[in-house]
Amino acid sequence: MLAPKRNAVQQLFFLIGMYGHYLKVYVKTLVEYRADTIIAVAAGIVAQGSTLVFLSVIFQRIPQLADWGFYEMVFIFGLAATAKALNQTIFNAPFTLTGFIRRGQMDVMMVRPVGALFQTIGHSQELNGVGQLITGMVILVYAGARVDMAWTVWTVLYTVIALFSSALIQFAVLLTISVLTFWVHEIRSLIYPVNWLFDFTRYPLDIFHPVLRGLLTYVVPYALGSFFPAAYLLRPGLYSWAAWGVPATAAVVVLLAYGLWAVGLKRYASVAG
Repeated sequence: MLAPKRNAVQQLFFLIGMYGHYLKVYVKTLVEYRADTIIAVAAGIVAQGSTLVFLSVIFQRIPQLADWGFYEMVFIFGLAATAKALNQTIFNAPFTLTGFIRRGQMDVMMVRPVGALFQTIGHSQELNGVGQLITGMVILVYAGARVDMAWTVWTVLYTVIALFSSALIQFAVLLTISVLTFWVHEIRSLIYPVNWLFDFTRYPLDIFHPVLRGLLTYVVPYALGSFFPAAYLLRPGLYSWAAWGVPATAAVVVLLAYGLWAVGLKRYASVAG
């Protein structure tokens, strides 16, 4: 059966609707496995809450850290935590790609009229991301109400753009690593450390060594999806470039990752072969 021909706009709406079906299945999973969902939410609260306790202890002794106040630090942490949870919830495909290839599921995906990467994303929602997403948003709103920042339509819109840009940057970086599975048998020993690097961007880059700042800005650009958008919202005069730089970076790294995916997919050999 041949897939119906669609123009670019029709294809976009088709994919949005298709992903909506994946999300429905995901929501049904959350409802069906209520105990697991409750545990995931509780784990997210504990994980994020422990970091807030750590920051509180630090700021009891140090009023400012690298010129950043307590609630500014909490805001930076909240945006980064929400973005990471968003990535984990809806863009977790890099962590499941190896399994799809080894189990032969990629063979099935490649004969369907929807792209294999889209299907990989649709099948890869992560249950544990829900708890961290909820607590991250609560922390972000809580800190945002206490910092000296004017909340306008633009700042709200930019916050949404920054969160999705960050999720896409994380996805693209990790996809670039996981796509190496098409050439290397085992890649998980690399993808997890690269993922953990994002945790550094929950804090101001000013407190880290210049080498680490350069790594997180220019090599693995996690800071472009966490610290810099938060810094722009808090201090727009100093970080005005982030208004366009963050979404532009997300677009570039996604295109690069997709290009590598396309090359790797051509190299893929069926497990049945």
